[in-house]
Amino acid sequence: MHIFVYGTLKRAYKDLNTFTSVFHSNTEWVCHAVVKGDMYLKDWYPALRLGGSNLVFGEIYRINSPVLLETIDQYEDAITQDEYAIKLKHLVPITSDYVRKHIRIDDMECWVYEYLGEVSPGMHIKNGVFEMR
Repeated sequence: MHIFVYGTLKRAYKDLNTFTSVFHSNTEWVCHAVVKGDMYLKDWYPALRLGGSNLVFGEIYRINSPVLLETIDQYEDAITQDEYAIKLKHLVPITSDYVRKHIRIDDMECWVYEYLGEVSPGMHIKNGVFEMR
């Protein structure tokens, strides 16, 4: 199982907080990667919207602990892709910040967290690279 990360879970921030340390203790770095989408700065963390023609740069990790995905969901305030589809179908309000989606990057199946909230053009990270300031 792999995950594409583009923000505070990248190697550069492995010592940012307790959770980033736990993430890096339970994953193995695989490679740098790119997805099509747009990245926005929300307060101090990034938000990804998949699709379009812009590029977002990140890293792929192999997840060594099956429980880690649920922990990341809590950290990101995320719902699964299945939960998201059910809520949309039944017109249930979605209060989560992210949806965990399954995507293919090159030949790898990866999880990625896509932002569900509001974004504005002024928040756009045009170069597709998140860097903490």
